Amino acid sequence: MSKRRIILLIALILLALYPVFSSGVDTYCYDCLSGIEQLAYDAIRDCLTHLIPSWNCGSIPQETIQKAYDCFLMDHPEVFWTDGYTYVTSYVNNAISGRRVEFTYNMSRTAIAEANNSIYQGLLSIVLQTGTSASYDTVKAVYDYMIENCTYDELNLDQSMYSVMVGRSGVCASFAKAFEFIMQCLEIPCTVVFGRLTQSSGMLSTTIGHEWNLVQLDGKWYHVDVTSGLSVSSGQDAPDYRFLCTTTEEICRTHIIENPVPIPECSSNDLEFFRLHGMSVDTYSRENVAKAMLRAVDYGIGPVCRFTSYRAFTEAIDDLFTRSGIIQAIRDFAGISVSKVDYEVDEQMLTIRLDV
Repeated sequence: MSKRRIILLIALILLALYPVFSSGVDTYCYDCLSGIEQLAYDAIRDCLTHLIPSWNCGSIPQETIQKAYDCFLMDHPEVFWTDGYTYVTSYVNNAISGRRVEFTYNMSRTAIAEANNSIYQGLLSIVLQTGTSASYDTVKAVYDYMIENCTYDELNLDQSMYSVMVGRSGVCASFAKAFEFIMQCLEIPCTVVFGRLTQSSGMLSTTIGHEWNLVQLDGKWYHVDVTSGLSVSSGQDAPDYRFLCTTTEEICRTHIIENPVPIPECSSNDLEFFRLHGMSVDTYSRENVAKAMLRAVDYGIGPVCRFTSYRAFTEAIDDLFTRSGIIQAIRDFAGISVSKVDYEVDEQMLTIRLDV
């Protein structure tokens, strides 16, 4: 048995026990905090992992406690039994006599142990299908598994990883925490990112609160957004890979980062799915688009390609659709005669998909 499988087995055993399983690679946010913020983080960790009801926080400001609280939960998705806290200031003779943090818990110790056992079963079923190596293939396999086996449910009020690990449904927060948890159990560095997701409808554009992940492979960080992949993939025959191991520049086409701590540089596009598999187009030509789309068909995700520049994208739109060159291109490169082609374009993500 490999060392990694032994580590995972130990992790699974520990997970079945209360209070908490810690992977050892869950300090990204902690390492970004100042000394006083780390002090608050440590105190919050001790309270939450042992269900301590309150903490006398002294003169630590409330904003520091809030940041430490958020960062602790970002580092530790396995702590899912807290509903928040109340910051209480006590007075004697109109003078402040003390400050404390009162934590709210939604589970007993017994319930936590039972929930951990259910999570253990869910984790085991996932890793048996995805593997345990710290590699791109494993990250992709987990991404695929979650998209193919879980559903997005905006009415699900449980934003912890439990709803996805056990119930196989949830919102963006629960998907991000579940993905982080699985990565941590596989000893793949991973953290959650807070921000907003942009949505466009005609001339209107809105944003909604959102959470996704950063994952580190071979010393490089990448963005992964399972929820966006799942939402876009809904109704399609294959997962949408535009949100798998992408750069900050690419993710910011549709996302706004509002993280409480700085995120690492994510500039490497070597694992960007379309580039990795020869489905991206740098310079427009009908031949380049055809080659990329045929590769996508062979891969099983249909005739789709992604452009690396807005110029190449607009040139393709003009030639293929405005000038109706797509009819001739399909005849030349696929040997198929068609009179009409339905297609989808995504200007934000610079992709074209044919419905033929």
